[in-house]
Amino acid sequence: MSVYETFDEQKQFACRVIADHARTTAFSIADGILPGNEGRAYVLRKIMRRAIYHGREHLGFHEAFFYKVCDFVVDQMKDAYPELEIQREFIGKMVRLEEERFGATMTVGLQKLEELVSKNSRINFKDLARLYDTYGTPIDLIFVVLNTRFPEDGQKYWAFVKEFGDSSDEFHEVQFFKFGNSVEIEYGENGAIGNDLEDLIEQEPVEHREIITGIDEVKFREIFEDELKQLQKTSDIGKTKQKENIKPIYTAMERTSVRSNFHGYERTDYENSKVVALVKDDQQVSELNEGEEGLIVLDGTPFYAESGGQVGDSGTVISYQSTVSSKQTDQAAKAIVFDTFAPIAGIVLHKSKVEKGSIKVGDTVSATVDVEKRDAIRRNHTATHLVHAALREVLGTHVKQAGSVVAPNYLRFDFAHYQPISGEEIKEIEIIVNREILKNEAVNTNIMAFDDAKNSGAMALFGEKYGSEVRVLSIGDGVFSKELCGGTHVRATGDIGSFKITADEAVASGVRRIRAITGLDAFERFRADEDLIEKSLEALRTQRDNLPSAIEKLQDELKKTRRENDELKMKMATGAFGQSANDGNEAKEIRGVKVLAQEVENLDANAVRQLSDNLLNRIKSGVVVIGRRDGEKVSLIVRVSDDLTDRIKAGNVIKEIAPVIGGRGGGKADMAEGGGNLPAKLSEAIEASYSAIEKMLS
Repeated sequence: MSVYETFDEQKQFACRVIADHARTTAFSIADGILPGNEGRAYVLRKIMRRAIYHGREHLGFHEAFFYKVCDFVVDQMKDAYPELEIQREFIGKMVRLEEERFGATMTVGLQKLEELVSKNSRINFKDLARLYDTYGTPIDLIFVVLNTRFPEDGQKYWAFVKEFGDSSDEFHEVQFFKFGNSVEIEYGENGAIGNDLEDLIEQEPVEHREIITGIDEVKFREIFEDELKQLQKTSDIGKTKQKENIKPIYTAMERTSVRSNFHGYERTDYENSKVVALVKDDQQVSELNEGEEGLIVLDGTPFYAESGGQVGDSGTVISYQSTVSSKQTDQAAKAIVFDTFAPIAGIVLHKSKVEKGSIKVGDTVSATVDVEKRDAIRRNHTATHLVHAALREVLGTHVKQAGSVVAPNYLRFDFAHYQPISGEEIKEIEIIVNREILKNEAVNTNIMAFDDAKNSGAMALFGEKYGSEVRVLSIGDGVFSKELCGGTHVRATGDIGSFKITADEAVASGVRRIRAITGLDAFERFRADEDLIEKSLEALRTQRDNLPSAIEKLQDELKKTRRENDELKMKMATGAFGQSANDGNEAKEIRGVKVLAQEVENLDANAVRQLSDNLLNRIKSGVVVIGRRDGEKVSLIVRVSDDLTDRIKAGNVIKEIAPVIGGRGGGKADMAEGGGNLPAKLSEAIEASYSAIEKMLS
């Protein structure tokens, strides 16, 4: 009998979940999908975390285990799928990282929530949603307080807790008290809310659904989606500026066989092109007059329509009229083309404004691309292919394109990778790309059947739609770079000139973004850097090779000066509290307890805390209350000596006086802090501390 057969039904189910999800995980990561918070990456994360949860909760695996199961999948499937063996190490690394992240989620995330919902804390929907926008990618939970059908203040009501991204109708209920526009959480002695939250990971059905009768779930979804739109902005991974928006007008044009033939690979101008359609305000028209904007459709065009990350071309469309006497042609109409896009394959739309005359359907025109802009785009597009190859060489073959933008003045490349790129790696990538540029290898294109192209080793790019025949772009002999691409490119890599990475940043979990420049833009960047260095050398009066140490010395001096300044401010603030009672700064005695309460200026939050330490040490036994203004905000800190915490609790004092400044606060028995947005009321809040303390001592 196998071990599996000795398990009860729940454990057997857990085993099946883990086995199934391990297969999915291994193949997905080998294919370049990494766990994240959007789209297929989020689906993979959900799959992995469900398997990890079942292993921990039902099989007792408290250490990392899932990566071992995925490694076993590779062992079993590598012969049929050799790419699994190639990516074995990377699969293991990614799975282990996600296991560690999920462990931190369950530990740190729930601790953060419990801090927020500690006894008598007051919170609102946005506070809770923002907590999980900040901590919950990767916390993966969303805590939703409904703002519908509230009972009266102080009465109980129910709210939902739901896993972020869960599209099911299953919610978990938590009980709250309403308090004005906020709520107070009923926090059980045994931490019931914390336990309920742990259940969220398992997504078990709610047992007592009748409890939430009367809550409008439609309204819940509206609030939920509304808030998340504000709190979690969707990234622009893989997007260029022009969205594909297939309007009915474009579909109608397709049915009438309106088509545009692209001639832009061979040339940047095209004579005797015919205007086959005009669009203005989403309606087909027969004419665009001077000053009007619209879309021009030509039967033949050199303009590249935005696609595959490459932005659309700009330029001019000109029609001519014959002059009989001179047998020459004069310009009859001219339109400036700002952008070019194709929402439907074969229909190229030239977004234009008529500058002179009028453009009519049936006109014969000359279409001319802005050559300078096109050449800059070419440089950046070919450089994008070099970047892709260099990234795979430096970081590993797991790197796969996740989107790009090829513009005339920069390139942007999104790719799958699990950690920041080090400074040394960026240097190496730049060296490799510039080395390929200096080789001046020819850039070759071939039209091939899709299957033949894939079999030849050409890489397909993210988000592209391919037909039966594809355009294959090879740099040199294709060993360094060979990809399927429909964009425009330089004739040889030397045309790029130079290449410089300007930024490396994370745009989503498992997705990074490189920004770079080429050609004259790169040269201008080098020139600007030189100017900055020269100005720095002049300001610091030092030599180039001594610049780093001169800056370090200046920083040390600045730190020393700031430290001395802070110490001076602290002495002045402490001294102010030690002046005579006539100044009103000496401690007052309330029922035998010393109370020091005062406003301070020119101190940051850390300095105020240090000042409260100093003053509490000075009076030895008593209460210290300090208020501080910071622009339109105001903060308070209350300190109570250890011998008085059984009679006066700092947290209770702050709760009494923080509302005076339009805020709230909380803390422990010996120290509490609060804040508000009514700085004019700070003096009143300070004065209120005396009566609050007296009430506690009575």
